[in-house]
Amino acid sequence: MNRMRVAFLCSADSYRGSAVSLLHLAQGLGARGADVRVIAGSDAVAVPLRAQGVRVTQLDLSSTSWRAARAVRATLADAGAMVLFTDRPRDLRLGFLATIGTTVALINRYNSHAPRPPHDLLTRLAYRFKVRETVFLTREMAERVLTLAPWMRRAPHRVIPEGVDDAQFRPDADAAAAFRARHELDDAPFLLAVGALTSEKRGEFLIEAVRGVDDAPLLLFCGEGPMRESLAAHAARLGVQVRFIGMFPRDELRGAYNAAAMLVHACRVETFGLVVLEAMACGRPVVGVRGGGLLEVVGTDGDAGLLADPDDPADMARAIERVLHDAGLSARLGATARARAQSRFALTTMIDGYERAARGA
Repeated sequence: MNRMRVAFLCSADSYRGSAVSLLHLAQGLGARGADVRVIAGSDAVAVPLRAQGVRVTQLDLSSTSWRAARAVRATLADAGAMVLFTDRPRDLRLGFLATIGTTVALINRYNSHAPRPPHDLLTRLAYRFKVRETVFLTREMAERVLTLAPWMRRAPHRVIPEGVDDAQFRPDADAAAAFRARHELDDAPFLLAVGALTSEKRGEFLIEAVRGVDDAPLLLFCGEGPMRESLAAHAARLGVQVRFIGMFPRDELRGAYNAAAMLVHACRVETFGLVVLEAMACGRPVVGVRGGGLLEVVGTDGDAGLLADPDDPADMARAIERVLHDAGLSARLGATARARAQSRFALTTMIDGYERAARGA
């Protein structure tokens, strides 16, 4: 079988879920004999990937220009790439310009928080002339996007959920204790929110929900972003106890998940929800909102986590209270969450899917 030569294009400016997924794919496909190149647009993505042994070419990906496209095309030629995966709408447009007229196959890994799919001319041309396949992260996303943009059906599609390393993310009391000590947290329960401090993550909704919880515990935000000051001010106005601990190395996340009473997550347009899956793999209960990828990651039966009305902070407050005040429920949710993460979202299953997509199988 021919040796695969695969490239990934990622213009993300922070090391978030899509970059973590790239690390898993680069390492997983590389372990199966593929030559993998990541084309990154920022130090935030390039540096940690290189530190993990991933071959990265860093380019200026800030605009969809012919200059940027030529640089991507040259990198693909240098890598001998057979297939290019793009990660977001801007990357698809740039990938189309870079691969048009070449034999490099273009696969769009649809990863957008926008309520509607892009419908600009370059995206439509890409789907008319170049995109070989679309990869969606959830069935819900595939159905919704293809209904809104039926012209995307010109290319076949498949659903490949994210995967979690259940050896890295696992129940770990020692890591929980170390996290509490490192961040000077006492033994009191706290709620954990992990993600960028941006509008789509809806930190204000979380704060409003916590205000409705009797004897509300600390709400701990792990992440960085432009809304930190406004979220702090909002919490102060409502009398909600919050703390922001910024970003820290991913190897500390296991401790954060394990130390928390639960993970709370309010993004209603989540493309998948990798942090939710990681918390589940650690055996932690999750309280989220009914929307986006959480419908499939957590499930809607209430066995592996509780999902609240995305328009009703009081409903989320009630779900938080149920888990806080019922130790048996918390333990059952955590155990079922880990089992669900292991059985439905294994890392090897994700890598299998991308390997088949890259080979056109």
